[in-house]
Amino acid sequence: MTYENIKTAILTILIVLSAILTWNIWTFQPNYEMVENEKTVNEVTIGAKKEINKIVKPHQVMYHLDGITYGSIRNSEIDKIVAMISKWKYYDVAKTPEKGIELLNRLSERDHTEIIFPEEVPVELYRKVLNFEDRDLPKFEFDRILIHSEPGGQEASIYFYSSKNQNAYKSNVSLTAVSEFVDEFQAKGGRQNEYFAYQLHNGKNIYLPVEQTEMLKYTYYRNPIEPEMLKEALFRDPSFVQRSSVPDGEEYADEASKMTVDRNTSMIYYINPLKGNDAVIGTSNLVQKSIDFVNAHGGWTDNYRYVYKDDFNQRVIFRIYSKEGYPIFNQLGMSEILQVWGQSEINRYIRPSFHLELPLNPEMNNSVKLPSGREIVEILEQKADLKPELLKDISPGYYMTRDSEDSSLVFLEPGWFYQYDDVWRELVLNGGEVKNGLEQN
Repeated sequence: MTYENIKTAILTILIVLSAILTWNIWTFQPNYEMVENEKTVNEVTIGAKKEINKIVKPHQVMYHLDGITYGSIRNSEIDKIVAMISKWKYYDVAKTPEKGIELLNRLSERDHTEIIFPEEVPVELYRKVLNFEDRDLPKFEFDRILIHSEPGGQEASIYFYSSKNQNAYKSNVSLTAVSEFVDEFQAKGGRQNEYFAYQLHNGKNIYLPVEQTEMLKYTYYRNPIEPEMLKEALFRDPSFVQRSSVPDGEEYADEASKMTVDRNTSMIYYINPLKGNDAVIGTSNLVQKSIDFVNAHGGWTDNYRYVYKDDFNQRVIFRIYSKEGYPIFNQLGMSEILQVWGQSEINRYIRPSFHLELPLNPEMNNSVKLPSGREIVEILEQKADLKPELLKDISPGYYMTRDSEDSSLVFLEPGWFYQYDDVWRELVLNGGEVKNGLEQN
């Protein structure tokens, strides 16, 4: 091989290598690892996160059998019922041509089951619990589910009834599914306590126990929630939050928001005032975003249930229920979580600064027998200053108080309560006087 041939071969190799290197440079894509954006607010969990069916929950189930009403408020039974009806397929949902009162009168002539919620529930929220097959589901709200099957029919009818609007929507379900429900729950309903219907001035029926109700008194340890954890959860950038001491508590604030921990009332008040005047009236996801907000910091520290909403003022309330299924009240709000919303952000968030530990030695000799529902109705109707049109509800429940000598202890005292002009009050039986105003509006 001549010298010239050697040079030509080397030059050719260099040209090919240059072309390969140039191609690699043009087409090279670095394999960078994806780096997630760091959150400004750390993820905080002060209690538990819960599904819709644990928060938006019935508080009574009534079995209407042979003209007699039997009922239960037991958590265990209600949970089993919700679990069963969640497996059904609901289809052909449509508004009934009957007026609500006509429907109730017709059903009252037959055996049926009534599942009662403490407040109106948007169906688009509860479709996350029930299996609706209709894609274009009508928009409506309900506070009662009525389960009924026509004798000899091929389908069973489920009615979603609103006591507020007295409207009803009918859905079809499998007759086999409802027959299973009847065998499991409705047919055995006669074993439950007997109730009677009391019609309020607005036409709404509420159900009260015929016999006296025996309820335990409870004492709980009060376990404080660490304010620093809520600071991390609620403020956009906790590093800019300043802490200061105020009378009876502490205050956390940045340039836009403030959180006050009140040791005297055992409450936490979070206010975001810049978002107070941009409310959107009647948003369908008000309850959903309220639940999502508490879930974001695992804020379900006790057995809270959805009990109230005000679409106009964008307010939602969740209340603690006892392990048996009774509502718990307190004048200062120690048994409630209150949220007030702006258009897209929370405006006010008010909640207890503690959660309840296990009860201390509940015993049957520490029980109280409450008067029957008929006795309570008689006492209320004899009150000279009571206007029937303002009476919204009546219920046995608990009143929460703190021990005056040991602030770490909380007492639950059984009693009768009534909702009057959107305010819950305890009825003191010696003299029939109102003891506590429990504001809800």
